[in-house]
Amino acid sequence: MELNNSYADLRVGTGKFLYGHGCISKLAPEILARGGKPFFIGGPTTLPLLMGICGDSLRDAGITPELRTLTGACTRARAAEYAAGAKAAGCTVLVGVGGGKCMDQAKAAATVGGMELINVPTSVATCAAAASVCIMYNDDGAPDGSLQMTRTPDVVIADTDVIATAPRRTLAAGIFDSIAKLPEVIHNRKIESYRDCPVEKYICVVNSQAIYDVLMGEGPKVYDQGLDSGRFTDIILTNLLHTGVVSGFSCGVDQLALAHGLYDFMRRSFTKEAAGVMHGEIVAVGILMQLKFNEMDQSYVDEVRSLMEHMNLPTTLRQIGFEPTDANIRLLLDYLIPSTALTVQDEPRLLEAIGQIL
Repeated sequence: MELNNSYADLRVGTGKFLYGHGCISKLAPEILARGGKPFFIGGPTTLPLLMGICGDSLRDAGITPELRTLTGACTRARAAEYAAGAKAAGCTVLVGVGGGKCMDQAKAAATVGGMELINVPTSVATCAAAASVCIMYNDDGAPDGSLQMTRTPDVVIADTDVIATAPRRTLAAGIFDSIAKLPEVIHNRKIESYRDCPVEKYICVVNSQAIYDVLMGEGPKVYDQGLDSGRFTDIILTNLLHTGVVSGFSCGVDQLALAHGLYDFMRRSFTKEAAGVMHGEIVAVGILMQLKFNEMDQSYVDEVRSLMEHMNLPTTLRQIGFEPTDANIRLLLDYLIPSTALTVQDEPRLLEAIGQIL
C-alpha cells in the first residue's frame, strides 16, 4: 500500500485465485487467454515437476513454452534478463513455478517487462504467489530491497495435489511465516474494535487473528496427515491468499515486525551461515522473540514453541546459523532497534526477548 496526502494506492490479492484438486487443468486455458505463448520461470525441481503433470495438456492445446530454470537468487538483473528473453522469444505471458523465490522472480520480470503473469505455487512456504511486492536479493543472497508491482498478479493456480508433493518442511515454514502476521501487527496495542485504530490496521488485525486461529488449530493435523487431514486446501487458501491480503494492507500500517526483522538481519549479516535455512524457519524463531517482547504470558509463548518443536522447526538462534556471542547479540540489537523503529530505551526489553531464543 502506497500512501500520499490524499489517497491510498492498494494492491491486494490477485486478479484470479484458483485453488483445489485438479485446478492445474486450468493452466492451458489461462495461457491461451493471454496470447498462448508462455515464458516459464521455475526451480530445478519444480519446473520439471509441473511439466510432467501438465506438459501433455499444454502440447494438446498447441502451447510451446519457453523454459528458464532459476538456480540462483531472485535479483533485479535476472528480472531484466528474463523480461528481455520473454519479449525476444515472442512470449505473451510469464508463468512463475515453485516457491517464494521463483514467484518473486516471475513477478519482478513481469513488472519490468510490463507483461501479464500466472503464478503456479508448488508449496505454501510463503505468501509470495499472490502478494504484489517482490523481495529482491543480490547474487550472494543478501537482501536488495523490494520491488513493488504496478498491479497484482493476474492469476494464481494453487492445485492441492501439486502442493501436497512438497516436503513437509515447506508446510511448517509457511504456517509459521503466516502465523507471524498477528504478533507483528498487534505488538503492544490493545485493539478491540475498529474505533481503536485506523481501519487499515483493523483489517490487518482481524484477518491476522483469523489466520492465526486457523493455522494453530488445523496446522498440526495437516502437518501430520497431509491430504488425509481433510483441511489441506484450507491451509493453501490461508497461506497463499489470506496472508497475502494482510501483506497488501500492512504496508504503511503501524506494526512491529521483529520476527521478519530477524529474517532480514540473518540474510544480511549471516548470509552464508543461514543459507540453508528457509524464510519461514527464521521467522518462526523470531516469533518467539516477538511474543516475549509483546509481553505475552509465558504459557502462550510455550504453546507456540511446542507446535514448532512438533513440526521440527528450529527454536533457537544457533539452529538458524547464529552463534549467540556477546558481539553477535550486539550486532542483532544494533540492527533490530533502528530497523523496527524501536529506541535505545527498548533495548533491555528486547534483550530479554532475545533470551527466549538462546
